[in-house]
Amino acid sequence: MSEKKKDEKKKIIAFCCENSSYKAAAAVSESSALDLVDIVRLPCSGKVEIGMVLKCLEKDHPGVLILSCPVDNCKYISGNLRAKKRVEMVKKALQNAGIDENRVHMDFISSVDTYKFVTIVKEMNDRLSKDCPPAGHN
Repeated sequence: MSEKKKDEKKKIIAFCCENSSYKAAAAVSESSALDLVDIVRLPCSGKVEIGMVLKCLEKDHPGVLILSCPVDNCKYISGNLRAKKRVEMVKKALQNAGIDENRVHMDFISSVDTYKFVTIVKEMNDRLSKDCPPAGHN
């Protein structure tokens, strides 16, 4: 296993539904947005577990995106709504722990909405850059 540089910046983790946001991400040609995220392909955003999100933050990733299919358009009927409830629980847990809840964000995008994918990633990165300084920098 190769050792990563200590000052190498961790990326935002994007959990993407393979039926929607993953397809949008795959069609993005703007590498500046793709350079900001590590994409995790899921069969459905409803597969996102609270522990997965918290583990990403624990490993010093600046933020986590859960990108789901549009409301009322889930291949698995209500996976996106299940994910939304879990994100709400994660945000509440972060709030209770005194951690900025904006480090986690969920959005709903279609498989053809590459522009929205890029916008969400860049907005998240900008928000984190302003609001969440790297760990150990107070």
